[in-house]
Amino acid sequence: MLSEQKIRALVLQRQFIHSPWTEGLPGLLQHLGALQLDAIQRITRAHHHQLYNRLPRYRESHLAEAEQRREIFEYWSHAAAYLPMAHYPYARVRMDRIRAGQRHWFEKNAKLCRYVLNRVREEGALRASDFVRTKSGWWEWSDEKKALEQLFHEGELMVSHREGFQKVFDLPERILPANTTTRAASKLEYGSHLVRTFLGCQGIGRIEEIAYLRREDKPFIQLAAESMLATGELTPHGKELVLTEQLEQSLGRPSRKVRLLSPFDPLILQRKRLRRLFGFDYQLECYVPAAKRRYGYFCLPILYGDRFVGLVDLKADREAGVLRVEAQHWTEKPGASLEASYHRALGQFARFHGLESETALTA
Repeated sequence: MLSEQKIRALVLQRQFIHSPWTEGLPGLLQHLGALQLDAIQRITRAHHHQLYNRLPRYRESHLAEAEQRREIFEYWSHAAAYLPMAHYPYARVRMDRIRAGQRHWFEKNAKLCRYVLNRVREEGALRASDFVRTKSGWWEWSDEKKALEQLFHEGELMVSHREGFQKVFDLPERILPANTTTRAASKLEYGSHLVRTFLGCQGIGRIEEIAYLRREDKPFIQLAAESMLATGELTPHGKELVLTEQLEQSLGRPSRKVRLLSPFDPLILQRKRLRRLFGFDYQLECYVPAAKRRYGYFCLPILYGDRFVGLVDLKADREAGVLRVEAQHWTEKPGASLEASYHRALGQFARFHGLESETALTA
């Protein structure tokens, strides 16, 4: 049996938090399975923050360049995400479900979908703003935007790229590389892919964690896990599952350095799992009314070695050219080594964004 310390070491090793990934951005996405997108830009968008913590010398332009080279594409995983192009057959499973009538956010307007699709086919890549708006407001999408999104989820349209944060839609045949496998994966292939990907990048986990925000996928995951246990590819570890080959890996003690993690980082995305494995209780409070916040609007977890030692609420003040420390909370009294590593991490994080870091809290 793996000790709690060994489990944390395995998880961190497979997440490439302290040991940077060296095989390029597309390979990292293939390892992680998905790179979650988020629109909040308190500091930088979540997808860039996740890559910053794993890829040496990463720059925000690298993601757009990988998309332009069609090494990655945008679709839905457990949430909106970038996926490696090699995973397109697995994305097709959901696309086919939506096309067959599974509802996503709203009822399909088939007539408007045909109109929108024909315009893209005839005119080339288009944005929602290229259509006449029938409604206004961020949360009140136009009917044309709903049609574009419906076609996107069905796989009839893909995102070519983004302008600002606005999607530019085009036909799949004008985006997919010629050698792309376009058939949907089988149920067993799909379930096995989800199990292998999750455990490959998370080290250890439970069926409900592999199926996180994937209610429709849970039967495929269970089917695959049973098959993989029978062949010995998986090994049970109490209530957990682990890839058998990973039990043979040597696990060193995680490096004693600070990492400031995005609230959407895959290491911490599942809060119950985070509490169970690391004993860290975390909530992103930007969705909590201001009067009820305990720690701050956009607090980042502070990871030190294999322990979460606090939270820091940061804000990029672009006008002043400063990364502001709005609030800081320690879960344990920091010693000199932790303090030094924290300030070093803060300075590096600020420089990544072209900013200076504050050493004191904002007044």
